[in-house]
Amino acid sequence: MNPEDIKYVKILYQDSEEKACSVRAAIRGITKTEIMCCAKFEDGLHIKTPQDVTFSIVCTEGLYRTKTVLRKVENDEPYTFFFLIPPASLEYRQNREYFRVALALKCVFSYKLNDEIINIQTQTADISASGVSVILPQCEIGSEDAWLSITVNNRQVKTKVKYIRDEKIDSEYKISFRFTEISESDRDLISQICIKKQLEDRRKNLK
Repeated sequence: MNPEDIKYVKILYQDSEEKACSVRAAIRGITKTEIMCCAKFEDGLHIKTPQDVTFSIVCTEGLYRTKTVLRKVENDEPYTFFFLIPPASLEYRQNREYFRVALALKCVFSYKLNDEIINIQTQTADISASGVSVILPQCEIGSEDAWLSITVNNRQVKTKVKYIRDEKIDSEYKISFRFTEISESDRDLISQICIKKQLEDRRKNLK
């Protein structure tokens, strides 16, 4: 992996209430003893250090993930700097950043039919930062392009979607879509809840 190919990194840490949080940052320097990353936060971040963190590197060839130590955090408004111990090794996880998790979120599916906008209250079956599957009463959606408004952490994520495939489940259909128009902030929010859901599922499996 060439450092020049790194798009950005993600640091998954625990806040003061021991809740899993993630931050997207850029690498500003790498030495044999330290990795320095930077993110923009107007009010700064106050994170207990040192602490064990999950460190993900998103680059042109895929996603790498490892465990390391967040040694310290420094705030210099409007930036926050993260200083990590270089990991001994990196694990190649997947050739794309986006992984899908089973998650039921309230949503409104909308599409145009004969110049009329049809709105259906439903919920997601699974979701990733690149697409989503929703439960619908019928397979016909009226047009190739449609829209979704998904409730994520009391926030409305609005995105245009494109039909990919469908699967009949009992008397309903699970229909998969790809996001075609979504803001980067909304994509990051979805990515964060997917990471948290994965961690929760792992904890449950360990019990």
